[in-house]
Amino acid sequence: MNRIFRFFRGNSLLFVAIAFASMALTSNCHAESSAKLEKHARKIEKQLGKYRAGTLLQIDFRDNSEALGSLGNVSDATFQITNSESNKVQTFNFADVSRVKRGREYIGAGSGPGHHIRLWIPLVIAAAAGGGVAAYEATR
Repeated sequence: MNRIFRFFRGNSLLFVAIAFASMALTSNCHAESSAKLEKHARKIEKQLGKYRAGTLLQIDFRDNSEALGSLGNVSDATFQITNSESNKVQTFNFADVSRVKRGREYIGAGSGPGHHIRLWIPLVIAAAAGGGVAAYEATR
């Protein structure tokens, strides 16, 4: 047991140096991650600057949640969204956002991309009906 105490007593300066080095490395890593977070926040701010107020946006957050609403005021560190479901104004930080993309609004049950009647379908039906009527009149 005395050998252990003598070892620690003789090398205490070494242990103190290791402790300070680990604290310096930890703070340096924290500074790098906060710099990355700041860069990402500026990127999101730049993306939101492309849209006008009232634009429908889908916001994906870092905690895997999302919001859909129209863009409101944009400040230096935050922005506001009027939620499309609850119609309440919500304020978010740029740093909390992982992705911003423009939303599409579809009104009515069963509507959405791929669920709307294309313009060419009624035209094809009308042309086929017209061709059938013309063929019937020609043979009569």
